[in-house]
Amino acid sequence: MARGSYALALLLGMLLGAAPAHAGLAKPKPKPDPAPAPAAAGDIGYVGPSTAGDGSAATGEKPESKLWWNDGAWWAVLFHTSSQTHHIFRLDRSTQQWIDTGTAVDNRPKTRSDALWDGTRLYVSSHVRASSSADAASGNPARLYRYSYDAATKTYTRDTGFPAQISNYSSETLTIDKDSTGTLWATWTQGSKVYVNNTTGGDAVWGTPFVLPITAATALDSDDISSVVTFGGTRTGVMWSHQPKSAIYFAEHIDGASRTTWAVTRTAIQGPNNADDHINIRTLQDDGSGRVYAIIKTSLDDAGATTSAPLIMLLARDPSTGEWSSYPVARIKDCHTRPVLLLDSQHQTLYVFMTAPDSGCPYTGYPGTIFMKSSPMASIAFPDGRGTPVIRDALSPNMNNATTTKQSVTSATGMVVLASNDSTQRYWHADLPLGSS
Repeated sequence: MARGSYALALLLGMLLGAAPAHAGLAKPKPKPDPAPAPAAAGDIGYVGPSTAGDGSAATGEKPESKLWWNDGAWWAVLFHTSSQTHHIFRLDRSTQQWIDTGTAVDNRPKTRSDALWDGTRLYVSSHVRASSSADAASGNPARLYRYSYDAATKTYTRDTGFPAQISNYSSETLTIDKDSTGTLWATWTQGSKVYVNNTTGGDAVWGTPFVLPITAATALDSDDISSVVTFGGTRTGVMWSHQPKSAIYFAEHIDGASRTTWAVTRTAIQGPNNADDHINIRTLQDDGSGRVYAIIKTSLDDAGATTSAPLIMLLARDPSTGEWSSYPVARIKDCHTRPVLLLDSQHQTLYVFMTAPDSGCPYTGYPGTIFMKSSPMASIAFPDGRGTPVIRDALSPNMNNATTTKQSVTSATGMVVLASNDSTQRYWHADLPLGSS
């Protein structure tokens, strides 16, 4: 049996996946990737294609989404080692194999992407990685790819006129979203400032990037990042970390207004060492109320706080006031890092996926296993401890950088979460069903 079969019952009575299937590789073209190792006792999840040649953190970065749901299937932008380019892959859930569709995305290795499916077209932003905003270098364009989908052949075709250029700089992260007027927005940090750009005449025509016109959007730490989300049917928001101010900020833009007109910043959280460069933001799709949730990491571990101090926090925006509340998800003693968030719209549940070692805590950032925690949206409270393990390589405890979709999930979609192991240079994924109630 291929490595990575599931056998673990999930928290709250939820079972992990259907009967364990063979994990493995898609059929690469023109030659196969290296085969995965044999099964190992204690593995959780499914091992996937090789990441060799794509550098570290193949499933990074923190605010970005590599997966989407469309036409009854899960899809992802993955690295194709034989060609050293990125392709669109489809998950065959009957075999738990990622199948290479042959559709190319970025032809540059070591780029990182953010995927957005709007129900009609697929958008993928792709940027050359920079280690920090201070290292952003010109001549490394961030690109926007757009694809049309053919349900009859289950294939994506790149549209004419793409890729388009979003900016001419590398960046640590870059995320995109689409507002109610059809305008695409992108954000990233560069030179310790929050940058934004948007389309100005169709998806292929982008304006000139500009610094977010908010005082707190400058003088960032070089490690700080930003992320964009559209919400409430009429608004676009940008969230960013500001470690020198120990704060996470959120600025709002009304769809259709001048691109440089942004509302007074809402401080999502502020306090000594309450900010770090870990942000993952989500909104409930088809929810006009304007609920927005974000999962962040604090820096309290660096400040010598007690081990019971919160390390991972859930931030929730009150749609009636625009103000934010914060809730502890995990504590320093739990040793979590790189959290990502999924919203179950059907059952009104928050799911958080995070990296932590199976035991001990050499430092909060140590690779190991991907754990899951959940909470009802109506009364946010996460259980103590590290949570339920959902992706684990028993022989190489170096899993990290979970990623998933921007979309809300339901019983029809289930949840698919992707991660990568830098040591073995392999993708891994979890396929988690949701209850039907």
